[in-house]
Amino acid sequence: MADTTLRTLDVRRMRVLREVAARGTIAAAARALAFTPSAVSQQLAALERETGVALLDRRGGRVHLTEAGRRLVGRTEAILAELEAATAELEAAAVEVTGDVHVAAFPSAERALLAPAIATLAGRHPEVRVRTTELEPEDALPALKLGEADVAVVHSYDFSPRPPDPSVELTLLLEDKEIPKRG
Repeated sequence: MADTTLRTLDVRRMRVLREVAARGTIAAAARALAFTPSAVSQQLAALERETGVALLDRRGGRVHLTEAGRRLVGRTEAILAELEAATAELEAAAVEVTGDVHVAAFPSAERALLAPAIATLAGRHPEVRVRTTELEPEDALPALKLGEADVAVVHSYDFSPRPPDPSVELTLLLEDKEIPKRG
């Protein structure tokens, strides 16, 4: 007879699983989360008990997700995005805007787009501190997904479009159109 008990998954443990999937080892995930490797292993074991299925294949030094683990990580991305959106909405309701924002951007965007935007932001919300890091798009998006940046300014080209990623919300800042040659 199948177990029909309603299971509630702990989103914090799901975040731990996502970090392990993104970083490839329990030790790397532990460093990123400021946990001990033992704590990460305990969180993963508890999550496997909650789900009732194996989420990881632990062979060799690296861990690999099982099919169930991959599916759960896929759902985790959407769940964490919704939680972040809800948190942002609550913070937006606050009277005073404060905090730190880390922006990763390619060099020309940092100069042309970020510098004026940061100046405007500083005038409107002086308690917001912005830190920028020069990263090319292929490095900025992973930094964003791993929580190492809050915003990533990237580019794509019509001849090489970026595949859609449900864990990332894209906002078009500008579109650079080719200027026709006059003959």
